[in-house]
Amino acid sequence: LVKLSASNVNANAKSIAEYLQLSASERAITSLPMYYSYGLSVINSHLSIGASLVLTEDSVIDESFWQLFNQHQCTSFAGVPYSYELLKRSGFEDRQIPSLRYMTQAGGKLPKELVEYYALLAEKKGWRFYVMYGQTEATARMSYLPPDKIRSHLGSMGVPIPEGRFEL
Repeated sequence: LVKLSASNVNANAKSIAEYLQLSASERAITSLPMYYSYGLSVINSHLSIGASLVLTEDSVIDESFWQLFNQHQCTSFAGVPYSYELLKRSGFEDRQIPSLRYMTQAGGKLPKELVEYYALLAEKKGWRFYVMYGQTEATARMSYLPPDKIRSHLGSMGVPIPEGRFEL
């Protein structure tokens, strides 16, 4: 078990909201379980700035998930490497998702080929794609790779989140 202070959770949520450039108009869908640190950080970061959540337990490969996504005009998608593998196999590239603004990936290392695939897809569709690194004991996210640096820094864990730092 990992014990976190309320101030640590709050600081991390606000830092995530800052680097993702979240506003109260965001609408995230629960593509990850709430009991998982990354899923909970999506909830915390959005609620910390007054954004909305769409709750579902549907899988990202269920048509009902994407119907709900479009019906409620969700603005973001959060996934682990397996989520992104499933999306690619299910023809995600051809989906019409007009409200989508950005996608985030954490919860394990996404293969470089898929990082590049989604970075190119995001450029083509006008989305932002963030690759992130985190640890539960640090309240989910410790670094992110800015979308404009992904293709030139494939494999990098990125830069520290705002107010964070790394030391060797």
